[in-house]
Amino acid sequence: MDFITHLQQALTQEIPEIMESYTGDNCVKSLSEMEVALKQMLHELGNDILGQWLEAQEQHYPDDCKTCVHCGAEAGYVRRRKGMSITLQGRVYYRRAYYACPHCHQGFYPLDERLGIAAGQMSAEVVQLAALFGIEDAFGTGRDLLQRATLLDLSPNSIRKASQQVGQRVVAHEADLYERSQSLETQREQQRDTVKPQRLYGSLDGFMVLLEDGWHEMKAGTWWTSTTSRQGETKAENIHYYTDLLPAQDFSDLVWATGFAHQADQAQELIFVADGAEWIWNIVQHHYPQAVQIVDWYHACEYIAPVAKVAFNDPLAREHWIHAVKTALWEGQLDKVIAACQDYVNLEMKREADPAQQAVTYYRNNRQRMDYPTYRAQGYQIGSGTMESGCKRVGLERLKIAGARWSSEGARLVAKARATYLSDDWDKLNSWADTLPQVA
Repeated sequence: MDFITHLQQALTQEIPEIMESYTGDNCVKSLSEMEVALKQMLHELGNDILGQWLEAQEQHYPDDCKTCVHCGAEAGYVRRRKGMSITLQGRVYYRRAYYACPHCHQGFYPLDERLGIAAGQMSAEVVQLAALFGIEDAFGTGRDLLQRATLLDLSPNSIRKASQQVGQRVVAHEADLYERSQSLETQREQQRDTVKPQRLYGSLDGFMVLLEDGWHEMKAGTWWTSTTSRQGETKAENIHYYTDLLPAQDFSDLVWATGFAHQADQAQELIFVADGAEWIWNIVQHHYPQAVQIVDWYHACEYIAPVAKVAFNDPLAREHWIHAVKTALWEGQLDKVIAACQDYVNLEMKREADPAQQAVTYYRNNRQRMDYPTYRAQGYQIGSGTMESGCKRVGLERLKIAGARWSSEGARLVAKARATYLSDDWDKLNSWADTLPQVA
């Protein structure tokens, strides 16, 4: 930017002379003292420069008339008015021309309109930065970290609003994705696209969040691709997370919309890896019947140890049985696995309380999703660690921190903002709309 380059060069040239002309005590106790003092000075200097730079954006003599931004009629110049914007340099004050329209009786500031300034509110840059701190930790902690890092002092409530405003931008983007996914023209355009995913993975899961009226399940999903190293290790890449506080039938629309954006229905190979929850496979079957369905290996194994715990008192016998059943599961011998669990079904217990009966039901209901030898031969991932990681990082590491209790909308929006950040889509927010929504 020419002006900033000119300013930096001019100030740099003046520094040696300023240093030499200073006759006071220039001795300090430590480098830290110098850093802190310089940081404060640059923050205040930046505030002065930004205010003057804003005012310099307007011509010295304002036009007598401007087209009204509200109704398109001719509005007249009134006077210059003082404005304030909360910027990275703090609260910056500046004066700019104000116009009033005699037709719609509304006023406006051409400079604010042109630069996307909402007077008295946070700039788009402040919203994004404050939201980053807000989605990482408690809003009070985010306020403290932001102040220490930038000297910008906002209230915890402002951190909260910024985080939720970014979440609202994600909501708007997802609504646009849904509209596009319902457009026949867009669908045909995507079908004509010659570049299609070769192998795309998807997964769905849920995690609990404490709302004002108790615990509720927030559903989440992810899309990713993978690469295989020379050593045969498979690594997830291009991970995209999405989440919402919706029942399964409504969350289904988001699964389709985000999948459409990733050309899931056009992928040469589409693989879903998830646990055995019925709502998950209902959604997958509804939108992507062509997908390979895989029950996550680690979830499948979780049903074995509880059976052994009630079936064997001898630890060695227990471990031997667990190893044998896991081996059979790994080799795709589902009949053998089911029979092994069936041997220890307790007919005197309620079905939902008997771990052996739970295992038998689980393996029978999901046997078509447990052909692990075939999946390994195809090079498919059989673990949903990518999804598990997303639920942990969105749910456990933010929404379920100590003392957190959320409104339903607050949890929803902060979760969406955090999922966007974890998907490395944070910088794309500005491309989804001209500006982020402003907050007071």
